[in-house]
Amino acid sequence: MVIDEDMTILRVNDILEKLSGYTKKDILNQKNMTRFVHPDDLDTLIFHHKIRRIDPQSVPSVCQCRLVHKDEQIKTYTLRVSLIPNTKKSIISFQDSLPAPVIRPLKTSKAQMFQLMAENTTDQVFIADLDANILYISPSVEKISGYTQEEFKLLTPREYFAPASYEKAKRKILKGIEGRYDITRPFLTEYEIIHKNGEYKWIETLVQFIVDDHGKPVEITGASRDITRKKKAEEDLKASEAKYRQLTEGLRDVVLVVLPDFTIDYISPAVIELGGYNPEEMTGRHFSDYFVYEDEYRLAITLLEDIIRYKKPTTNLEFLFKARNKDPLYVEITAKPIVKDDKVVLIQCVARDISERKKAENDLKKREERLSCENMSLRKSIRQSGRFANIIGRSKAMMDVYDLLLKSAPSNLNTIIYGESGTGKELVARAIHDLSDRNRGAFVPVNCGAIAENIIESEFFGACKGAFTGAERDREGFLDLADGGTLFLDEIGEIGLNMQVKLLRAIEGGGYTPVGSNKLKKPDIRIVAATNRDLVEHVKNQKMRADFFFRINIIRIDLPPLRERKEDIPLLVDHFIRQSRHISPITCFPKDVMDYMVSYKWPGNVRELQNVVNQYLALKRIVFSSFGPESGERNPESHTANPPSGTLASMVNDFERKIIVQQLNDCGWNKSKVAKSLNIDRKTLDTKIKKFKIDFKSEPS
Repeated sequence: MVIDEDMTILRVNDILEKLSGYTKKDILNQKNMTRFVHPDDLDTLIFHHKIRRIDPQSVPSVCQCRLVHKDEQIKTYTLRVSLIPNTKKSIISFQDSLPAPVIRPLKTSKAQMFQLMAENTTDQVFIADLDANILYISPSVEKISGYTQEEFKLLTPREYFAPASYEKAKRKILKGIEGRYDITRPFLTEYEIIHKNGEYKWIETLVQFIVDDHGKPVEITGASRDITRKKKAEEDLKASEAKYRQLTEGLRDVVLVVLPDFTIDYISPAVIELGGYNPEEMTGRHFSDYFVYEDEYRLAITLLEDIIRYKKPTTNLEFLFKARNKDPLYVEITAKPIVKDDKVVLIQCVARDISERKKAENDLKKREERLSCENMSLRKSIRQSGRFANIIGRSKAMMDVYDLLLKSAPSNLNTIIYGESGTGKELVARAIHDLSDRNRGAFVPVNCGAIAENIIESEFFGACKGAFTGAERDREGFLDLADGGTLFLDEIGEIGLNMQVKLLRAIEGGGYTPVGSNKLKKPDIRIVAATNRDLVEHVKNQKMRADFFFRINIIRIDLPPLRERKEDIPLLVDHFIRQSRHISPITCFPKDVMDYMVSYKWPGNVRELQNVVNQYLALKRIVFSSFGPESGERNPESHTANPPSGTLASMVNDFERKIIVQQLNDCGWNKSKVAKSLNIDRKTLDTKIKKFKIDFKSEPS
């Protein structure tokens, strides 16, 4: 029974009629439970009833109580009492006195099958009237809700559903009754319920209206499963901003029952939408008739045989389902044995369409294969040309950078680039943008160290007309300009703590408001940052917020200084010479000049190298930076040759051969460059190389 705070009886079931001898009408007319309790037990019962509403843990939930039968007989029962969550009502059961359920003979084989499935399934199977009052509930309700079958029947929908879900269920039923959707088709929905212990849980319910001969709804049936863990996982996924897959909307489950000989004994009408079959034509057919591939069928049979042998559910099985009048589609099946007298009599299966998921997996696999091929091709191109995007270098250190860059670019995750000044951090940031799906959007570079503190907010978030002196019109900020693209924050360690808070909110999806406005904007941006500072030390010294650091420092790329990739210096020099043809006609550097450059430590990295190359092209001398360990002007020494000997012709040939070899070494054995430098035809150069037997492998460099 269900009683309120005053112990007034609100609802009773048939079992209490048998225990008390009174009819339901008599019991409800008596109104108060105290009328049926023995006087000696009344004070204790009332005391427990009152204290339970103040401190439920301080009174027992199970107690002995004597009831007075209608014929004045007195009998002792065990009462189990619990509060209905969020109410002052109590639900009381006489479980020790409940008779064993009587299994009535069922009239039809389908009815027998339904009862057997309902009593054995892990899902909560129910039948309800159009007001959502429960008419039948399977035993598994206790596992999901905490209530026994008999207790659950006494609950009203408002006491079982969470408020929002109760209203949702009412609206859905009403729309079905009004004919606002096709009630002959089942629908899948989610509800929040209140467990007996007061906790809120989520269930996923497949609902089907039961209609009469005229097509009017008379009752509702369905099956529910506990999805609380799944819902929590979804919420955790959103909170961590990780890319997790979303559930397909409009999912329709097909329930089928298979006999031990693997013929289909029953299949739900949902198969019409899934495969184009009528349930009647599939009933009695062998399970194997609907497989496309023989190996998938053999695996399925093995798993089903294991179910029969071990009486345990199987893991998910995926196979290509042979549909009617449309292409085959992938389905996922879970199977559970229905056991009677320690023998598997049926196998209950649930099939779901996973075509979209399989397509996504196949597309992802193809994309990975395509990217793998592109990466291999790109690596080959880099080795040959020494170039990746606008970045020059083919050393191992740079190949590692390219590899990480290729992996990070498509991910859309915030990235930070560490490297000394002049290592090319902005080039890497731009390459990430160009290789990402955001390449159609803007790449907006921002030097954080060059923005004054008093205008930094308007620079990032924009400002409205009249927001401050000089704001004569609305102006977009960096976040507006980078919407849909990439925001490159160079020298990010220079941003103040106050601005970090506001940027963090915008990055995390909270949005921002332009200066002088109350309109919230939520940009779609990817942050690529760069720094030559130790940001971990910044966090320790409270110069950077830890939450801001972790938000921007998801993918880390470290650029090597030029001194750690000296094998790239000739490539870089050649690149800068090509860029500076308007300064000098020089097409290559002498070997001794290049030797000086390779041996130098380059504290200014690639930027300093470019300056030195341009200086040499203009001034014919090398001037290193004033702060480096080897600073100052360097003039390459000329090397005096040994005194010539022999005939004039042999000495001329010797001299000519040395000049050609020297030029070949200086120009990296680029014959076109050598011919241009010596002001001779390429064919003439080839003739002389052949004449003097000059070979790349045998000549010293």
